[in-house]
Amino acid sequence: MTEDLLLQGTVKWSYSHELAEFTGEYKRMSAMLSFSPPLHRHSGNIALTTTELIIEGAEGDEDLTLKLSAIKQLYLGFDDIFPAHSVRSRGILWQPLRIEYYTSTLTTECIYLVIDFNGLYTHDKAWYNALRELLE
Repeated sequence: MTEDLLLQGTVKWSYSHELAEFTGEYKRMSAMLSFSPPLHRHSGNIALTTTELIIEGAEGDEDLTLKLSAIKQLYLGFDDIFPAHSVRSRGILWQPLRIEYYTSTLTTECIYLVIDFNGLYTHDKAWYNALRELLE
C-alpha cells in the first residue's frame, strides 16, 4: 500500500457482472448460513488516499487501483444485483458500497465493496462518507 493513507482495511468485493452470475437461490441461501461471508468473488486489503482507491488482492487475487476522478456514482445500499435478502441481517446492520467508475471515456464498470466485515457489520458507511467528502 502507498503512503498518506486516509483509511485502510480488509475488503470482500466483486464486479457487478460477477454478482449477477449468482442465482437468486444461492443469494437467498447465503443469508441463511450462520456467519457466512457476504457475496463476493475477490478479497484483500483496501486503502484510500486523496486521489485513489487501492485494492490489493489476497494470495494472488486481483488488484485494482481506481482513481477518484474516474468515479461516476457512489451508492450505499442494496439493489437487484446485491439484494438485501442475500445478507443475514436483511440490511439492518450493514449495506454494501457500490462504485460505478469510468474505464474509458464512454465505458463504465461497477464494483461492490464490503469493507471490514466481522460477521455482523462493516465499515462501509464510514468509507462512503469519506469518499463522498473527497468527491465534493
